Amino acid sequence: MTTFNDTRGTPVVSKTSAEQIGVVKHFVVADGHVQAIHVDGGKKDGLLVDWADVSALGHDAVLVDDANVLSEASDERQARALRGDLVMVGKRALDDVGDEIGEVSDVSFDPADGRIQSLTVGGETIDGERLRGVGSYAVVVSALDGD
Repeated sequence: MTTFNDTRGTPVVSKTSAEQIGVVKHFVVADGHVQAIHVDGGKKDGLLVDWADVSALGHDAVLVDDANVLSEASDERQARALRGDLVMVGKRALDDVGDEIGEVSDVSFDPADGRIQSLTVGGETIDGERLRGVGSYAVVVSALDGD
């Protein structure tokens, strides 16, 4: 398990050239999984790496085959992600009945498959299975029975 906060700023390195092509800025999440990594600070700022193109993710680096896997936004959702509209950490969290439950302070995920394992909200841990969506206004999670 690793977290968004632990991974932010991690170098993104090309396996073919062994050169750093940028750093992790944030993650694009949909359907309970990391879909892409927003890479910044390289030869071109504001590019995405699809999760499928990540060869390995460790404490010291994120490995991709080569710099050719970096891409610009191909749709409006990706463009919103590159603008920072879909960043989870620091965003308010609401349950699906509309109650505010706090602010997302971190997100843990499985580095092997990108599955969201948990969210830390207001000092509480919320199971990743409860994640319903990420938007520009809030992160939405399912309410617990009895909430």
